[in-house]
Amino acid sequence: MVRLPVIPCPDFVEYLGGEVQITPDFPLTITENAEGFDPEGYELKISSDGVSIRAARGAGIFYAEQTLKQLKVMGRVPCVLIKDEPAFRYRGIMLDSVRHFTELEGIKKLIDAAAMFQLIVFHLHMTDDQGWRNQTLAWQRLTEIGSKRPASEFGNENDMRKYGGYYTKQQMREIVDYCSKRHIEVVPEIDMPGHTRAILACYPELSCTGEQLSVGTKQGIYSDILCAGNDKVFDLVFDVLSEVMEIFPSKRIHIGGDEAPKKRWRECPKCQKRMKEQGLNNEEELQGWFVNRIVDFLAEHGRQAIAWNESLKSGLIKDNVVIQYWMDKKGLSQAFANNGGSIIISDFYKYYLDYPYGMTPLKKTYNFNPLIEGLNEQGKKNIFGIEATIWTEYMCDFNKLCHMTFPRAAAVAQTGWAKRGSMDCESFIEKFKALTPILKDLGITPAPESEWNPSVFSRVGTVVKFFSNALNWDMIRGRQ
Repeated sequence: MVRLPVIPCPDFVEYLGGEVQITPDFPLTITENAEGFDPEGYELKISSDGVSIRAARGAGIFYAEQTLKQLKVMGRVPCVLIKDEPAFRYRGIMLDSVRHFTELEGIKKLIDAAAMFQLIVFHLHMTDDQGWRNQTLAWQRLTEIGSKRPASEFGNENDMRKYGGYYTKQQMREIVDYCSKRHIEVVPEIDMPGHTRAILACYPELSCTGEQLSVGTKQGIYSDILCAGNDKVFDLVFDVLSEVMEIFPSKRIHIGGDEAPKKRWRECPKCQKRMKEQGLNNEEELQGWFVNRIVDFLAEHGRQAIAWNESLKSGLIKDNVVIQYWMDKKGLSQAFANNGGSIIISDFYKYYLDYPYGMTPLKKTYNFNPLIEGLNEQGKKNIFGIEATIWTEYMCDFNKLCHMTFPRAAAVAQTGWAKRGSMDCESFIEKFKALTPILKDLGITPAPESEWNPSVFSRVGTVVKFFSNALNWDMIRGRQ
């Protein structure tokens, strides 16, 4: 039987006999609004009479076209009937534009590759300690000052030159439009209350100490965060989010919520006063109050918040928040899902694409089951989707980004769309190799096959080298 070079692997394939050469003038029939289809599902039939595509919506037609595009790498295409629909509604890829900035041209190439593999969400991480990449008019220093840092000190990627960049409002609209045409939703992320040193460098009065800070130059977790007892903080946050919502029509806005040390809040009279006023028992509950205030603001504007799983530590987070799981040793994410909450799986050890293949080989990413331990049957149903994350401390140019992202992002796409067990890792590898020319035509150069699944001996060497080039464990685990 012919093995079709298609990723994600279709759920149903029936071989009809024979093969055809699909030329530009080969007959093509498209039927939209067809009954009996999943909103993203499709039927693709290839025969000597032509190609026919049937789907309920434009997204299904688009995915059928992506499958057809992949099949064309075979030259002569077997006559087949393919029926397919996704396993998860949320299938995403996240780009950190803060640690290293990806220009618009590179973003479009990445989006094209995501669309090819039927990913449906482009999560754009735009603010962090090391920079502010979202042009903001209401608080102009965020762009004028926050978008630049004096140097980059990311372990083995040290560069003591000034570094900066941001997306103009027009560029962000262009990203949204480019994604929309490919049935991809852009989810912007504005991180808070931690990972906000770029804000505090612009407006030191919004910190607990009022100390003048610089935009962060190192990765890791910074002690200075937004002051939860200062009402002016919410003026900035609401203004920023209002501008974000004007640009991004997404149903969801990511608000961070991760890695927010409480040292400053414990020492801050304003934060302690806020806790007493709100009847809060500790600083974790103060973060819960902070996050819920942002959640309510977004809900008032018809949007839903996504937050990293640390936000659950307070025990107060509202159940209308979508939680993004990356590392949760206490099982709070599982408990949230088991009790009806929605979670996105972005496992640190499997789906973080910034780590070398010696630490996270392709097969480790491919074989990961997002229905993680600790979920009951209800919890499994509340896995909203999965997302591969591209953190860019060690990706100083677009070629390096592509090297680290592919083929692992395609493996995540396979899991997000197809039923588990539909294809083994070896088959996936053969299919990906066949599709590499399409990626290269898009301007994407994956890592060479020799790096995808290194030997145990090689992996040990990679881990030792990686840890020796990092400054400390906080910097290794402090990815957001």
